[in-house]
Amino acid sequence: MPRTFAMRVYAASYWVLTLSFGYILFAALLPAVATDATLAAVAPVLFVFLGLFAAAAAAATFLPSAPRMARFWLIALLPDLAFLAMNGPYLPYPFTHPADASFPGTVPLVVGSVALVLAGIASFREVRAAGAPAWQGGGVRWAVALVAGVTLGASVTGYVGAGQGGGGAALEAAPTVAATLVAEETKYLTTSYSMTSSDVLGVFVENRDASDHSFDIDALGIHVPVPAGAIVAVAVTPASAGPLEFYCAIPGHREAGMAGTIQVE
Repeated sequence: MPRTFAMRVYAASYWVLTLSFGYILFAALLPAVATDATLAAVAPVLFVFLGLFAAAAAAATFLPSAPRMARFWLIALLPDLAFLAMNGPYLPYPFTHPADASFPGTVPLVVGSVALVLAGIASFREVRAAGAPAWQGGGVRWAVALVAGVTLGASVTGYVGAGQGGGGAALEAAPTVAATLVAEETKYLTTSYSMTSSDVLGVFVENRDASDHSFDIDALGIHVPVPAGAIVAVAVTPASAGPLEFYCAIPGHREAGMAGTIQVE
């Protein structure tokens, strides 16, 4: 039985996952290993996943018996499903923030995983049906091509944007008082500020880490990415007196010490 279109999409999706995860690992995660003990501890596990992705992609592409083995197309999904189960909470932020260093790899990783699961189910059904194609017709091919094109475009755009790096964000309003917030070793070095409700606080957020952070104040709708090594300026204009909580929205960073309060008098 020759490889069907669904099987070829399956193999291509696994190669995309391998390359995307490799990009995230080498471009975004490894530079932070030196300053993040937790990441250093899990780095070997991440390399194991990268090897499993590459092995599954190679088997789906070159293993002669794969087109005759229905269970192969489901069993080979396990490395990707296990990776998503372990890292699912950490994917939404970079997936929805093009300025994040992981965005160019996260988009094809997420889209490729969805395509992989769908193609795996289709391939399993095809083998069980003795070769009857589950995906046929030009519409399916056009849909796959469209999704691939949009994903590639988003990744390239994110890569180009991230490559510009550095710099800061313009304040939306002229500050009447200013403060500096330093992020280092996944902690905010200062966690308490004060201001009056008539002031505009210009916060200069300096990221000294090799990984990206963010500056978020839910009460004011402030959600600003802070790339590695960058200084970002944010205007805080409170509507009334009371405490304003700020934090880093990247999963795990808030719990590690990236949270604080601005007391508005």
